[in-house]
Amino acid sequence: LFSLCLILGFQALQAQEETLISDLNFTGAFGAPIMEFSQINDQLTVDVGGGGALVLNNFFLGGYGMGTSFPEYNYNNEFYDIKFKHGGLWMGYIQKPYKLLHFFSSFKIGWGKTKLQLNKETEYSDSILSLIPEIGFEVNITKFMHISFTGGYRIVSGVNNLAGLSNEDFSSPVGVITFSFGGFSSIRDF
Repeated sequence: LFSLCLILGFQALQAQEETLISDLNFTGAFGAPIMEFSQINDQLTVDVGGGGALVLNNFFLGGYGMGTSFPEYNYNNEFYDIKFKHGGLWMGYIQKPYKLLHFFSSFKIGWGKTKLQLNKETEYSDSILSLIPEIGFEVNITKFMHISFTGGYRIVSGVNNLAGLSNEDFSSPVGVITFSFGGFSSIRDF
């Protein structure tokens, strides 16, 4: 009898619970390899990495990490490898995700490092902040795989100690391909 009263009382409390955001529903989750095409020091480069997020109605919220070690920089007749890595918060909006082709937007805010290395030894290093707004479209390949194609701009701040390189050498237009694998809801309207 005591257990029954406890269960009924708990259910009554749950029914009266008020929340700040009551219409937000968990509708899926995904993991995603990411390829970002951009320029660093006027050289075409590809940052590779990945991310993951929870899908809440038409929004997603998660994290990402990316990096590249391809570009080079000639300073005092020495060729340095440029290492560029960043990661952080990834959020976005997906309009009508049940459609074969639909609008996709995201925003990444990340922290990281950029380094100049000579013979694999770090000579110069800076901590950076990156902001990357993107818009584009997503295609539903299967029920568990979606591919998005977006364009945007990477804004980099914090480059102060890299032998003549500046924020502008790392800030660039970007083209991004994201392969999302996971569980996606088929709910039509949220």
